[in-house]
Amino acid sequence: MNPLKLCIALLLLGNALWLPAQDLHIFYDVFEDTIYYQQNGKPVGRASIKKGQQVVLHVLNYNDYLYDLELETETEDFNIPASGSPFFGAGDNTQALAQFRNLTGGMGGTGFGLDGTQIANQGSGMVDQANVSASTKAMARRFASHLKAMEDIESDLQELNGYLKEELESQAFQQIALSEVQQLQQNPRLSPKRIKALSMDYMKPVLGVRRDEELDIGAVAKRANQSDALQNTVTDYEAEVSRLQLELQKLEASRSALFDAGDLPDMDRTALAVAYEAAALRVEDYEEKAKVVRSELSGLESLQLKELTELGYLYEEMKEHRFEQKFVFSPDSDLTTFRIKLNPVDSARLQGVRPKTLSPVKLNTYGGLKVNASVGVSFVRFFDRPQSYSVRDSLIVADDQDAFLPIISSFFHFYPQSQRQVSVGGTFGLGIGIGGDNAGLQTYFLGPSLILGQGQRVVFTTGLTGGKVERLAQGYQSGDVYDATVLPTKSVYEMGFFLGISFNIMGN
Repeated sequence: MNPLKLCIALLLLGNALWLPAQDLHIFYDVFEDTIYYQQNGKPVGRASIKKGQQVVLHVLNYNDYLYDLELETETEDFNIPASGSPFFGAGDNTQALAQFRNLTGGMGGTGFGLDGTQIANQGSGMVDQANVSASTKAMARRFASHLKAMEDIESDLQELNGYLKEELESQAFQQIALSEVQQLQQNPRLSPKRIKALSMDYMKPVLGVRRDEELDIGAVAKRANQSDALQNTVTDYEAEVSRLQLELQKLEASRSALFDAGDLPDMDRTALAVAYEAAALRVEDYEEKAKVVRSELSGLESLQLKELTELGYLYEEMKEHRFEQKFVFSPDSDLTTFRIKLNPVDSARLQGVRPKTLSPVKLNTYGGLKVNASVGVSFVRFFDRPQSYSVRDSLIVADDQDAFLPIISSFFHFYPQSQRQVSVGGTFGLGIGIGGDNAGLQTYFLGPSLILGQGQRVVFTTGLTGGKVERLAQGYQSGDVYDATVLPTKSVYEMGFFLGISFNIMGN
């Protein structure tokens, strides 16, 4: 290939490699110890960025309640051709909560055992029998109406049960929520995402927050007086139990009257007895529950306004907490190394938590004009082959010398740094001839270079060269008649082309 065309082709290749790039985002997941990269919104497999662009380092899943983050950056230029537990503690208040759950559980739905019996339906069974008197039918309807009233009362009790359960949970959670959340924040075995989820689960019942609704500080302050409302609710609960007892007395009176009725069928008499006994047992259960709830309520402390307010602020902080940090850089060195170190905060250090050093993140930077030097050997060929001259039979004789000349060369390279392991640039060089008649003669080089590697590099260079060669002087030419012994010659600069290989002398 023509040397000039080769130079142009290499320069065009260099421009193609030097393309614009988007900002690079590096995501380091601290808890998972994983790294991935994005550029222009798409994942990329390597960390490299053009000079003048920004790199954004995202430190994710990092527990800043446990560690202080220390970020160190090292730059290098290539001189080349250069605890809490997620479970409750075993305190008295949580024990009361567990007991209350047991007491209020197992009562799902209402009813007093009349399903499938004739007594439960006034329009069927014995009330339709021809041999049953009107007065007996009326007493049966009265018995069923008392059962229905007891079911309605039980529905009210179930609603009160739900309210009491939530409020007693709030009371019990409040005693441990603040300390538990603070311990969770410094648990090194849990991921920050899990810490956040558990902390929110602790705080929401205390603050009366459902799902992810906004926190109302005013409503939180009112919860400091929630004990009075809770006492009133227990009083209402006891009043409903008293109503249930009264209806049971009426039910018992209806049952006695029906039992005295001579025309009551035996099958209905049996169903009547079963229904009454079932109702009496459920009333007895509610009486016992009312006593236990009152007893357990007296052992719970009221929610404190100061603690509630502090917990409310902690809730808002935790809700918005992202457990990450972001750093923005505009690197201008060839290689930037990020070293992340996690230093335990004082309270965590007292618990034995040790510092952690994460895997380094290495970032290559390309682009920008670089100037570097290399040393090697070049092989030079002149367009007109050098010759040696002598006189034979009174005629000037010219003999061709070597087809190429090896020359020790030093180069200066000018190139835009590529993000790949190959860069293309321009080169100017100086060479000193070795061996033969060319020893010590200066030769100059100019052309494009192909630079391989980023640290220790190899450079291939080609282009035009200029150096001195011996030619006949005083107008003589080969074949002319010449009678003297010493031929007149002169040293002149001539053009040629070369191919050189060199290595960096200032590499890393």
